[in-house]
Amino acid sequence: MDKVHVIVNPFSARGKTRERWHLIREAIRSYFKEFRYVFTERPKQATQIVRELLKDGFDLIIGVGGDGTLNEISNGFFRDDSPEQINDDASLGIIPSGTGSDFIRFMRVPRDFKKSAENIKSSNKKRIDIGKISFTGPRRNEERKDQYFINIADFGLGAEVIRNLSVSDPIKRGPLTYYKGLLKTILHYRSKKVKLSIDGGPEMERNLLIGAIANGRIFGGGMIIAPEAEIDDGYFDLVLVEDMKKFEIIRNSRRLYSGTIHAHPKVSVIKARSIRVRPADERNETDGVSVEYDGEVGAMLPAEFTVINRAINLRI
Repeated sequence: MDKVHVIVNPFSARGKTRERWHLIREAIRSYFKEFRYVFTERPKQATQIVRELLKDGFDLIIGVGGDGTLNEISNGFFRDDSPEQINDDASLGIIPSGTGSDFIRFMRVPRDFKKSAENIKSSNKKRIDIGKISFTGPRRNEERKDQYFINIADFGLGAEVIRNLSVSDPIKRGPLTYYKGLLKTILHYRSKKVKLSIDGGPEMERNLLIGAIANGRIFGGGMIIAPEAEIDDGYFDLVLVEDMKKFEIIRNSRRLYSGTIHAHPKVSVIKARSIRVRPADERNETDGVSVEYDGEVGAMLPAEFTVINRAINLRI
């Protein structure tokens, strides 16, 4: 019998999750008679909460929120100082209640609270891949630990949009926020020259608009960046978008929403287990390359992205 704990992000869905918690709680109670729950109070708190819960014997962690909540919880399945899981048999479930729900949309999790709770109760465990990011640059008085992502990480334009949005009030964010942020960011953005090594191969230098390391398929509020990615095949879909003019970016943005971006001549998709990326000129500290993962702001390149095959149990 599952020992269930629910982690609620009350700030998700622009603060509406707190208001509708009584509805969500009753939906969960329809299928799980006994469970405990906790509200998070600050960013990243869910990761540490999950680690303690797994050590205490809870084996089904249900997150209530969006992709950011899912990211924090999935990070908590791994030990603080190693890529080992705390409890390899434990499972993760999700009740969608967030504005950023790209992975949730990709996995077709029902928006209806009761249906999503029913799916968690009735489904078998599905082992899925997860991505690990190791930032390898200078620490500069900041402690950099490995970060895990369940959906998509990227460097370049997409990450710069997330970095710009991170200073805005989360309560004011909505479905069009990312696209508006994209339009604003490209006014001053320049493509980045980076050096990549794929699966330990020789380095290649590319001038890229976006480099997306995709476990899932959708990011940025509905953009289908990797339409053929699979979450349990042991590979990333590495999507490389070469330099484009500003008007060309806007004109082709519809391809992202229709899932046809991979057909563009300036876009290449490579199956990869690991990717090392660094700026082509690491001495130029004023032109750093941003990284984001699951909509969260990361450190700057250089970094290594590694897929961990079938690393976590998902119950959806």
